[in-house]
Amino acid sequence: MQNFKTIAVIGASDKRNFVVLNELAARYQMLLFDKNEKALSDVHQALLVQNRYGSIEKMACPTNASWEADIIILSGFCINDSNIVHNIKNVATAKIVIIMENDDEFTKSINHQVSFDLIFPHSKIVEVININTDDKAEKEFLLEGHDSYALDTVSSILEGIGFNTYVSQIN
Repeated sequence: MQNFKTIAVIGASDKRNFVVLNELAARYQMLLFDKNEKALSDVHQALLVQNRYGSIEKMACPTNASWEADIIILSGFCINDSNIVHNIKNVATAKIVIIMENDDEFTKSINHQVSFDLIFPHSKIVEVININTDDKAEKEFLLEGHDSYALDTVSSILEGIGFNTYVSQIN
């Protein structure tokens, strides 16, 4: 399995994913982007406090963050922001693009899964769905996608940082 070193998080201010981002920041170089500069600064600062020696950088542009990354995570409002998705599609070629679902985006974007495959035709799309409804429960994620390599990679990353995953390969 390839050793991924840099992860871009587009929509980093989504606080529901902070636990995951915190664990990732302890092991990977992180490039964070969010339209909300104040929220981005807050998340960036919180990650630096908990990962003193981590390589965590705020980015002013989602395209630059995605260009420099090995893996791209689309989270929060960015999942349904057609401008951001359009801006990063050309630099996402051959990369794993993780669609980080949370309950309120799930219904909206699950209908766009085919669209993500069409928008990123040369990328490996993995939809990561938080299946816990209790914030205090151990995080469990359902991973869906077409590419077995990408599913295995994302599963290994999430399990490597202490989360449980269930994989569903869509044919």
